[in-house]
Amino acid sequence: MKEKGFVLACDLGTSSVKAALVDLQGKAVDIASAEYPLYIPKPGWAEQDPEAYWRAVCDATHQILARTGIRPEEVLGIAFGTQWKGIIPIGRDGKVLRRAIIWLDKRADEQAEKLNRHYNRQLFSGQAYWPKLMWLAEHEPDIVESAAMITEVNGYLKWRATGEFTVDLGNCFTGAFDPGLDVQFKDILDTAGVPSEKFPRLILSTDLAGTLTAQAAEELGLWKGLPVFGGNTDIQAIATGSGKAALGGVHAYFGSSGWVGFTVPHKGDDLFIARLSPKRDLVLYEMPAIGLSLNWAVQTLYPNEKAELGDGVYDLINREVAEVPPGAEGALAAPWFYGDVPPLFGTDARGTILNLEPHHRREHLTAAIMEGVCYELRMGTEHTREKHHLPVPEEISVVGGGASSDRWMQMLADILKVPVGVPESGKHAGAVGTAYSALIGLGVCQDYAEAAALVRVGRRFEPDQNSEEVYDRQFDRFCKIYQQLEPIFRSAHDREVEADE
Repeated sequence: MKEKGFVLACDLGTSSVKAALVDLQGKAVDIASAEYPLYIPKPGWAEQDPEAYWRAVCDATHQILARTGIRPEEVLGIAFGTQWKGIIPIGRDGKVLRRAIIWLDKRADEQAEKLNRHYNRQLFSGQAYWPKLMWLAEHEPDIVESAAMITEVNGYLKWRATGEFTVDLGNCFTGAFDPGLDVQFKDILDTAGVPSEKFPRLILSTDLAGTLTAQAAEELGLWKGLPVFGGNTDIQAIATGSGKAALGGVHAYFGSSGWVGFTVPHKGDDLFIARLSPKRDLVLYEMPAIGLSLNWAVQTLYPNEKAELGDGVYDLINREVAEVPPGAEGALAAPWFYGDVPPLFGTDARGTILNLEPHHRREHLTAAIMEGVCYELRMGTEHTREKHHLPVPEEISVVGGGASSDRWMQMLADILKVPVGVPESGKHAGAVGTAYSALIGLGVCQDYAEAAALVRVGRRFEPDQNSEEVYDRQFDRFCKIYQQLEPIFRSAHDREVEADE
């Protein structure tokens, strides 16, 4: 194995791709990004053009090569880490048949109810993958019939790079490693009316998916034959980049959306748990809007400052919020501006701000929204621990753009009552975690546990016991909001459905 060289990791999210040049020690040497549009053809729908994904990957790669001056042959491998469980049908002629239906899309409420009735359990929401697949089969049957392959974002990029169709374990739609899951998978497909042979073969994130074709190499500016590894979804990549991929690790992601994730031994009996490796799973509590909730505050309360300062507005917000006492002087916010998902809330949840008084200013509202995110994550953490019989974490590693806010991280430590660590590479954890797919595939690292040990904590936040009483009181109030306002949320949701019809 070479001692010098790099791997290219492409972390593809909802709005842009980050291409990271990572050395063989797992350190990001350079980061470049390129954006692509999000289409909202109807309320609740969310689509993107797969070709725009590939163009963005090529653009970001060229930026890195030009800026660093490295030679293409110094890149030893490539891996993609992407948003998960999109739907991209590819025709027999190799053409994309429609825009991707992405994870954010919530069009399939009716199909979710059909599946829930089929299983006699509340398993699915209209944002889940399987109901959306059923929606495609019901509303666009010609697309399903014409598709040679139904893949997702990562599989699409690997196909563009290698000409081979594969799906990584993190996006696993088959139970290839677990016969029990395979039965569930086939049952859902039969219910949805989609043949299983239209899905790619399954590989591990560290497996070789193929090598760059001549055309892909030319478009990327790299070399024909470059190894392309299985890669993973952003969930698996972030768990690795947070340093918590080893068993017992707990991490949180503060991106546009986010979650708390526990790394646990694989049981093979739950179709809805994210896979990390054949022997490890990620048990998640997800939130549709973490950074998006803060962005609502920015756009609503700081529009002029945002126009003048750009991203510098977040420094201003952090300074202002730092002056607000814990508990936001009684102001309480539920950050459900984009709805929320079961089990703790219904899809009819709405953003709510309570208990305002004349002395409250914009910084109080912003602090309340940030605290509201932490309250929900505490609820989700406690629910997940109870459901899966997990111990109280000794610490939580937090990554993503929101982790750059010291005030928010201190809130999280205080509200969860657990130390919070932010890795040095926390802002680019997805890209660094993706790089480890290639580094392990190349034999530079033995496994993900070794990769996790290489992640270093840059900042640490200890719980402040002086804040415990006020945060416990506010948390108790937060836990009652949805239960008491659900009839109002439900009636508003029903009126919106009637208006759409």
